[in-house]
Amino acid sequence: MKTIFLTLIWFVCFCSFSQDYENGSVDFGVGAAISVGLQEEVGFDMRLQYQPSTKKSTYIAEYNRFFVKEFENTEVYNEFGITYNIRLMHWNALSITGGVGYIGNDYKILSRAEDTSSLFFSTGNFNHAAALKFRGLYDINPIQVFVEFNLKSFGKRYDTVILGLTYSLGI
Repeated sequence: MKTIFLTLIWFVCFCSFSQDYENGSVDFGVGAAISVGLQEEVGFDMRLQYQPSTKKSTYIAEYNRFFVKEFENTEVYNEFGITYNIRLMHWNALSITGGVGYIGNDYKILSRAEDTSSLFFSTGNFNHAAALKFRGLYDINPIQVFVEFNLKSFGKRYDTVILGLTYSLGI
């Protein structure tokens, strides 16, 4: 698993020399999140993206709030992430991006659970992990429709799929 993770990071960094984003802009986005490993978990996503004018990358800061329905209770937790993404492929209005970043959440992770990895650490009530992000973007100026898959080092139970929209603020 560690070898696959390092290979994907190398691939994302190697492809960063391929194509440029548009000139510097700030984008705001919202979306719906679904957990891949737990069907009873849904959430929403809010993000801020910055695309530098001379870089071949984009930076994403995001906040996710998840709702976990367990038996008769609904548990809520928060997740924060910062990712560095690059464009891997581009064709007309469709782009595929990949990135690597940091994810932190305040969920009570059970390290004994079978779908939890040991590739994270906790400080107090907050958990810290790495993430790989793969996005598909369809550009309808000034809006982008995106679908992304987030592979988190917490374990497969915490991987997510997010569907949403970003709007270019033109800043």
